[in-house]
This record gives sequence, C-alpha cells and structure tokens, in this order.
Amino acid sequence: MTGTESSDLGDRIACAAVDLAATRGWRGSTVTEIADEAGVTLGELSRHYSCKPEILDGFERLIDRRMLSGVTAGAGNDKPRDRLFEIVMSRFDALMPHRDGVRRIMRELPFDQASGLVLTLAMARSAVWMLAGAGLKVEGPMMPFKMAAITGLYLSVFRVWLNDRSEGMSKTMATLDRRLGQLGSFIIGEGRRNSQPPGPNTESAAPDGGANAAAPLG
Repeated sequence: MTGTESSDLGDRIACAAVDLAATRGWRGSTVTEIADEAGVTLGELSRHYSCKPEILDGFERLIDRRMLSGVTAGAGNDKPRDRLFEIVMSRFDALMPHRDGVRRIMRELPFDQASGLVLTLAMARSAVWMLAGAGLKVEGPMMPFKMAAITGLYLSVFRVWLNDRSEGMSKTMATLDRRLGQLGSFIIGEGRRNSQPPGPNTESAAPDGGANAAAPLG
C-alpha cells in the first residue's frame, strides 16, 4: 500500500466514524462498527488508529487539510480580513457533509473526557492553520492572545453553523462577518499598537453549555 493509499484509508475511516455517530451516537458506536462502516477490517483500522479519540484527531487533521486545499499564492493579494473570512468558511464547507455526525458528537462530548481533550488540542492546532491559511503571522509575543481570539471567534460561529438551515449558510456568514468586525483588527494586527487583548468570550460556549465547551469537533 502506497503512502497516498494509506492516507486515503485513514481519512475514510475517520469520515465513516463521524458519519456513523449521526445514527449510532459517538459513545454507542464501536470500533468494529466503524470498520464495517468504512469497509475495512479491524486490522486495517488498527494500523491507522488505536482508539476512537485518535479517530477524531484523524478527522480534525483531514478537515485542516481540506480547509487549506483552496489556499493559493494569489490569495495574498486579498485583504487579510477577506482571507480570514474565506478560510473559516472553507472549514465549514469541509465539515458540511458530516454535520449530523458532528452535532451528535458535540452533544455527547461532555461525557467523554478523552475525546474532549483530543479535540481541545486539535482546536489549538486548527487555529494556527486558520491564521496561516489566511496569510497571517503565527508567531511573536502577541501570538497567544491572537490564538485565543481566533479560537473564540471560530467557536461562536461554529455554534451558529451547527444548526444553520439558511440558504447558502447566510446566518453563519453573517455571524462570521460580525465577529470579524469585533475581533478582526486584533487578530490581523491592524489595530492600534497599544490595543489590549480581548477579554473572555462568552459567546464561545458549546451548544449544550457543557464542560467541554472549548472543544468543538471541526
């Protein structure tokens, strides 16, 4: 099996696990059922993942790659705010085929600490990729504050996206546009030099308000 085939198989397993969660639930589905859903043997699954939380991490990495797949050199000519808008919406586009599974997993996440921890760490990684994908600086003394800001921005929009049935995700885009108006200058670094880091973001709680509010899937 080539490296590409191996990667494709890992991605297929990760997507199958999230999609299966839509009907079976995340805690209710077993690795055997995930393997069956993906059309692979348990042995093949075990070569990619050792447990279900690892499968979630694999799904997050896949979404990161799909989010970044449309990034081109020419995007650097766009305004930073526009690039950030596009990269966040690209992430939701990548998640959309799996939204039912994502929603079900989010409901169960407060009862699964291992998966919650994996997704919290994945969110930090994804925040870096969102900044990098938008062509924004991902280093320097203000980086921790910018990471907190982009994470809070994403989480508040994610809550809307989970249940957005509007045509063309118009509610999600409107929320993202509003949040960029509130935090965009700080994240992009175009605000005043003595600007203060944003305070706690009360909009970033998960839909169920559970303990794992800062660990969305996707």
